[in-house]
Amino acid sequence: MTHQVHLSIPESLAEEARKLHAPTPEERMEAVIAWSEENVKRGEGPFAAGVFQLDTGQCVAAGVNCVLSSGFSIAHAEIMAILMAQTEIGSVDLSRNGPMVITSSAQPCSQCMGAIPWTGLSCLEYGADRETVQAIGFDEGPCPENWKQEYKKRGIEVIGPLLQDKAAEVIRSYADQHGSIY
Repeated sequence: MTHQVHLSIPESLAEEARKLHAPTPEERMEAVIAWSEENVKRGEGPFAAGVFQLDTGQCVAAGVNCVLSSGFSIAHAEIMAILMAQTEIGSVDLSRNGPMVITSSAQPCSQCMGAIPWTGLSCLEYGADRETVQAIGFDEGPCPENWKQEYKKRGIEVIGPLLQDKAAEVIRSYADQHGSIY
């Protein structure tokens, strides 16, 4: 019986993310959409996310969907980005070094949506909306109608959809290539 799990993102992505400064929401979204395209080329799911310092746009960590390669249903892009950022700063509280934003190529599913409030993140930016993701066949789980207001009550600003058509195209392309829908 094993008592460890190992989750990782491609080292090339981690290196690229460390060098990235993306001060605007659109620049951050362009980066995560590009990461999602690369993830599809690697045979993984069409989703990516990044955690950035809100004031400078410095990328703290990137995450891509690793469900297929890891065999873990929780290895979504947002979860991976949060885990990598918490590892990078050495704290479960991502606000420790100032306000942080998570930028995701798609509106978070119910799992990722539930994780974000306990991270210290102060903003969520997303690309493709959940209707687009669900129309392709992904099960996004339940989503309360008032989720944006609930985030706001917790001090988390929500911005999106951003560059929705571009983000959605990656997801549609993945489905057109008969990528695994999970």
